[in-house]
Amino acid sequence: MKENYLIVDKYCINYYTLAVLPYILTNGTIYSKVYEHDNVFLCKLSPLMIVKTTCGYLGSSYEGRRDGTRKLMTYHHKLPIVIDDFNSIYFFPTHSPRNNNCAWISLHHILDTKKIEVSKVRITFQNLQKIEVDISLYTLRNQIMRTNSLKTLQRYNHEASINPKLTYKSLLVEKQKKLAETQMMYKERKGKSDS
Repeated sequence: MKENYLIVDKYCINYYTLAVLPYILTNGTIYSKVYEHDNVFLCKLSPLMIVKTTCGYLGSSYEGRRDGTRKLMTYHHKLPIVIDDFNSIYFFPTHSPRNNNCAWISLHHILDTKKIEVSKVRITFQNLQKIEVDISLYTLRNQIMRTNSLKTLQRYNHEASINPKLTYKSLLVEKQKKLAETQMMYKERKGKSDS
């Protein structure tokens, strides 16, 4: 059954954006299927173009956001990025951003994840809306953990920049503690949702 969606020419990710999924037309053109709180609609831009456009609109660039993540983290592929640090909006890709099947998911809206098939997961958002994404549960959880780590590191670096009493050594110790706490919370959540 074919669904009729509102189609928009442009779109910028905002606080209410849950996910931006690829929507491939029969002629091969890639649109985006945007999930925004209680709305679902199509945009004539690809998911990556929406991410790039939003970064530019907010005074940065996609490449700059990726480079910032690269400088803070130890990995270089499928990098999560901060879309808007003022409003704490972090998104992560499900595949390489150059892959036509790559979706972008908002970190702060995720409530639960559940494996449906070997490489298919159902994501439930805090508003109880659900989407299915072609990604393994392991990879999805790894992307969530990476994005949480990025968020924690950025928050800590912002706090440290306004507190001159913190020494470099204490920064490293605190950073390691916060990362360990984030990873523990993630593992505990993972254990609860697996049972």
